[in-house]
Amino acid sequence: MRAQVCCAPHLAHEVVDMNKDMHRRECSRSRAGFSLVEMLMVIILIGIMTGLAASQYSGYLERTVPDRASRIVGSYVTLTRSYAVQRRSSVTLAVNPVDLTLMIRSEDDTLRIMPFGPDDDLPLVALDTNIDGDSLTFTARGVCMACGVAGAGITVTGHNWSYLITFNALGRWKRTVQ
Repeated sequence: MRAQVCCAPHLAHEVVDMNKDMHRRECSRSRAGFSLVEMLMVIILIGIMTGLAASQYSGYLERTVPDRASRIVGSYVTLTRSYAVQRRSSVTLAVNPVDLTLMIRSEDDTLRIMPFGPDDDLPLVALDTNIDGDSLTFTARGVCMACGVAGAGITVTGHNWSYLITFNALGRWKRTVQ
């Protein structure tokens, strides 16, 4: 009789635990995963957020491309002077407004080419210069004869922004928004 008393409460306890365990399993089955409606809502929200981000990014590019391109043009002026001093010969920075390219040339070699066309990293609308011959040449001593003339420079134009890069005879450049 003693064994029955010990076992009965133990068995009753097992039954109660199994009921709780089965109840937990049923609850977890009904809550497992996401419904189709929830998944569609998440996908729609991701699409809307991606569309907003893409429009903001394109606006950012329209503002920053001419800014970055104008800084590159200025650095190419400085680089042209450096090449002239290093090589101890005249070096020319040529602007091609048709192909939208900058080219650094020595007397016998093309040293660098930077494209700004529509298929390149920094697509510009226009790249113009008001310097005679569309180029500036630094002598072996690093002096530019065509530079430093008031208003002479290279104009970098994007979709909504335009910068004028001016420079002095020693290749120091400055850019202004037009």
